[in-house]
Amino acid sequence: MALNRRQFLKGSAIAAAAAGFSRVRVSDAVAAVVQRGPARKVLILGAGMAGLVSGYELTKLGHEVTILEARTRPGGRVHTLREPFSDGLYAEEGAARIPDNHDLTLKYVKEFSLPLEPFYPSRLRAVRFDRGSREEVPIDGFTDAMTRNFGEDLGGSPERWQKIKGGTDLLPKAFAEKLAGKIQYGAAVVKIDQDARQARVGFLKDGRQQALTADSVICTIPFSVLRDIELPGLSARKKEIIKSTNYDAVSRVYLQTRNRFWEENGLNGFAFTSGAIEIWQPTWSQPGPRGILMTYARPGEAERITRLKESDRIGTTLKQLDGIFSGLRENFERGATKCWKDDEWARGAWAFVGLTDFFTASVREERIHFAGEHLSPWFSWMQGALSSGLRVVKEIEQPAKV
Repeated sequence: MALNRRQFLKGSAIAAAAAGFSRVRVSDAVAAVVQRGPARKVLILGAGMAGLVSGYELTKLGHEVTILEARTRPGGRVHTLREPFSDGLYAEEGAARIPDNHDLTLKYVKEFSLPLEPFYPSRLRAVRFDRGSREEVPIDGFTDAMTRNFGEDLGGSPERWQKIKGGTDLLPKAFAEKLAGKIQYGAAVVKIDQDARQARVGFLKDGRQQALTADSVICTIPFSVLRDIELPGLSARKKEIIKSTNYDAVSRVYLQTRNRFWEENGLNGFAFTSGAIEIWQPTWSQPGPRGILMTYARPGEAERITRLKESDRIGTTLKQLDGIFSGLRENFERGATKCWKDDEWARGAWAFVGLTDFFTASVREERIHFAGEHLSPWFSWMQGALSSGLRVVKEIEQPAKV
């Protein structure tokens, strides 16, 4: 991406204000908002992290909340892949890592009593190729390669990053459980409009076009999807930004093996290739003899992988990783892939609207509010989605201007 997170945080007063908000305890931030007037009817578009947290906090404040979600599950780009793996093994399709300074994410993990564990193993060695030759290094050598090659502040000390034990999707599932009955799944939004009296959203559900009205709408739909929705209620400038925002490609390929043979050679299953592809072993802390090696390709490499058929994605990755972890081909059992550009309800892994358009893209338009990781300093992280969701909670609580 043209502007990395470190540049944004250092160069933007906007981000400085947002970062200041993130350092406030969430409970304090929400409790400090005094509800003015009667409870409002709020329609939230999308049950990703931004939609879930705004729905959760608005419900606690006494508002009437309904969430429309096109998928049949909560979480959006937070999704744990469990099929087709054996023995209860799992790996992440989207968000996986929680930096130690992502206080909002950690706050909700604690609130829902979800167990955490280190993301990276402390034992055995990782492999890196980004300095011209194969090197077997401690795990901090892997995280150093990651930081050097991506050229941005990834948040805290990577060696201390954590993950949710049991799968990252336990966090959106915990929100959704608290919002039971308020989420309509399989509801694809097709139109967003408003007038002086109310906001109106048209959507498709069970093959029928339906509509709901509300005092306020919170739109958390990725701009990559929102650009194909009818938006007569928005300004021309907002629609221009929605249309022009680029979403990055990310691809992941998963290879299940009958055993974790690489550990016999002193390797922990993590590697960093000369092409800046990360290789993870998400099963290092999971029980059983089988394992999963997975690749994480970012823009530049992800597009190439996305263009391949799934069988070719698996085949080329198997060949690539067999050259790093000798014996992989003989132990390989099955594979799976995830390319976010192919995802109907995401069409990309993450985005940032840009410094110039940040305020315009984020600001409410009368009854319609906007949230999502693309509208935060922490684009591509759960922290960004959560912070933007809390921002609109405060907006909803302010006196209406309509």
